[in-house]
Amino acid sequence: MGYETILVKKEGKVVTITLNRPQSLNFLDPIMGGELERALGDAEKDEGVGAVVVTGAGRAFSAGGDVKFMKEDHTAHEFYQRMESITRFIRSMTCLPKPIVAAVNGPAVGGGCSIALAADMILAAETATFAEAFVRIGLIPDCGGIFLLSRRIGLTRAKDLVLTGRTIDAREAERMGMINRVVPAEALEEETRKLAQELAAGPTMAMGIAKRLLNQSYESDFDALLRLENSHQALLRLTEDHREGVKAFFEKRKPQFKGR
Repeated sequence: MGYETILVKKEGKVVTITLNRPQSLNFLDPIMGGELERALGDAEKDEGVGAVVVTGAGRAFSAGGDVKFMKEDHTAHEFYQRMESITRFIRSMTCLPKPIVAAVNGPAVGGGCSIALAADMILAAETATFAEAFVRIGLIPDCGGIFLLSRRIGLTRAKDLVLTGRTIDAREAERMGMINRVVPAEALEEETRKLAQELAAGPTMAMGIAKRLLNQSYESDFDALLRLENSHQALLRLTEDHREGVKAFFEKRKPQFKGR
């Protein structure tokens, strides 16, 4: 089954998902949300996939929700149902047991900013911008934006961006700790490819567990997380990837992980 609003391409162990509505700055709606959820589910089930890249077609990463839709009259229940259908893919991103890299090629606004924040690592072109602009139309961040933004940059900075709705450039986003790295626009695709390939070549099971425990760390107390670390570490000791990693260490070579 094909896709209407996204492009999905697999190269080696990396799947690239491209938001593909360039004429409308890759706006989000239930169709795109459902297709993103399906593509992420396929990537999770495919043992040959070690990492996922999310990027945008054209000059924007994503301008977020369809503001034209908001001109129409809907009940609160109708709008809630619409948001539920759109945002399920955000849970898929945060729960995917494989690393996700967002390659932000242009404006990431509103829900588009949340998509980037839901990735595990964010590379941004020098021309990229970020905005949680909801306050400008009397709304609050959605698609997990409040949760994801405050976790990345802390409450003080998150309140600044959410309550003012101001736009920041990639350099300021990097200084805030919102993103991992800024690269020249012409180098974004190549730098993202190299990072994704590096992650995809890693021990998938260990990285998936590490991702889950990091995400749980804000809700867990120290002792509970310590017990989780110990139990998962004991299980990972039995994996082929661990044995290969130890063997490669003593043989002074690069390990060849298989995700098992």
